[in-house]
Amino acid sequence: DCCVKSISLSAAAGGSVNISCKYPQSHINDVKFLCWRSGDDLCAEETSVNQSRRWSPEGKIQLYDDREKQLLTGRISHVTEQHSEYWCGVQSDQGHKSFITRVQIRVT
Repeated sequence: DCCVKSISLSAAAGGSVNISCKYPQSHINDVKFLCWRSGDDLCAEETSVNQSRRWSPEGKIQLYDDREKQLLTGRISHVTEQHSEYWCGVQSDQGHKSFITRVQIRVT
C-alpha cells in the first residue's frame, strides 16, 4: 500500500550488515518485521519487533523500531549467499502484511 523501494548492500560472507527502512506515519504503531525470501516463499524466516526503541531478542536478525524517526533498523549477522534477499515490512492488527523495502545483499 506504500512505497516499495529497493536497496542494495554488500557484506562479507559470514559477516554482518546493517539495514535501515523508513516506513510511513500511518504504520507507526504496527508491528515491524524483516524477513528472508527463499524462492517463491516471501517470508521463509521472519523476525519482528513490536515496541518502540527496544531491540528484538538476540538472533541472526535483530531489529530496532524508532517510531519517532519512523525508522526500522536491522542487523543481519552470519550473512550467506543463500540468504541474500530480505524484505522490511509492517503488519497491521488484522495480520495484513505490507512489504515496504526490498533489501538485496551482495555477498563478497
